[in-house]
Amino acid sequence: MTSKYSRICQDIKQNINQGLLKKGDKIPSIRKLSKAYGCSKDTVQHALLELKYQNILYAVHKSGYYVLEGMQENDELDISLTDYSNRAYEDFRLCVNESLEGRENYLFNYYHQQEGLEALIASFQKQLEDTGVYSKKKNIVVTSGSQQALYILTQMDFPNNKEMILLEQPTYHRMNDLVRSQNLPYMTIKRDFQGLDFKKLEELFQNYPIKCFYTISRYSNPLGLTYHLQEKQALAELAYKYDVYIIEDDYMGDFAKTGDLPIHYYDTHEKVIYLKSFSMTLFPALRLSSLVLPQNLTRSFLDYKRLIDYDTNLIMQKALSLYIDNGMFAKNLKYLNRVFAHHMKQTLAKLAKYQITKNYVLAPHFVSLYLTDAKSDSLIENYMNRERSHYLRLTIDEKLSYNLEKWKSHL
Repeated sequence: MTSKYSRICQDIKQNINQGLLKKGDKIPSIRKLSKAYGCSKDTVQHALLELKYQNILYAVHKSGYYVLEGMQENDELDISLTDYSNRAYEDFRLCVNESLEGRENYLFNYYHQQEGLEALIASFQKQLEDTGVYSKKKNIVVTSGSQQALYILTQMDFPNNKEMILLEQPTYHRMNDLVRSQNLPYMTIKRDFQGLDFKKLEELFQNYPIKCFYTISRYSNPLGLTYHLQEKQALAELAYKYDVYIIEDDYMGDFAKTGDLPIHYYDTHEKVIYLKSFSMTLFPALRLSSLVLPQNLTRSFLDYKRLIDYDTNLIMQKALSLYIDNGMFAKNLKYLNRVFAHHMKQTLAKLAKYQITKNYVLAPHFVSLYLTDAKSDSLIENYMNRERSHYLRLTIDEKLSYNLEKWKSHL
């Protein structure tokens, strides 16, 4: 069912396209639209702001909104993460309000679904298909953030009856902490600027009881590495050959280049577990993730999840479903990609200024560098043995130039 927010946007656009509203015409007041659509003034205000962001309307202080016809998005407008954060917050706030306004039925007449709210699973399925991840709804699970998903996966038994967890190094520090704090059996394999040693990987798969291999496929944390096509195909083939499951953490998948598909896309034997969070595309405090499981793991995973929580937050699930279905996610992601592209372009210029032409990897929000004659402790938590390394990660922010100047003699 189309939300009132979407109806307001669509109706105004349609009236403009049909000539019922022309350039300079005033839009009915927020009070009148609120009464006409039977919704809150907040919903109307947000719809009009959205049309303003799209350069369809413009606002006049203490007067109202007017049609701005023929204006195109100006690529030279100042774009920033702060502006994006404000947009995303306001959009999501509206969705939270809509999830409570006139939608009480799903809260008071809800039969517990450990896998997640049916509406959100449907939203996830379509969104995942758009990025090359194909799955039946029954194999998609909503979790309270990626950490919950990873915790359950490390605890549960897998059909291959193996127990060793293989971790790429360096990697997401919380995955290291999770394995270390529980004294789980593990092994590590190096993945750095030289890439992953696939001969070594096959030896480990063949000779050790590897239950699963945890890897971040695109823009890895902390180095920003991305597997190329042949590597992703090889990973899928080795997983099937040696009966090893791959946990593909794809927290940055929304920012991958066109045609850069996840490992899951190449998996034809259900050996890839696909995990996606919204920490980068929305905000870290939204503890919701989508998990795509092989069918033979789904029931066991849900049994473990039931022991941890009865339900993942229903209001947040409904709000996220609305946020995706209303097109807000796609719209804001497009803007965020513009922000990151702008920042990456500026970063390339700064690297050139300091004559840094090699030994670096650029990601949307950071740059990692290799120090030839020094070691840094900045990535200690990203190694299981907490070692200092030749790698350095710098956030793309106002301190980047200072940090490049500081470290350039060691590159």
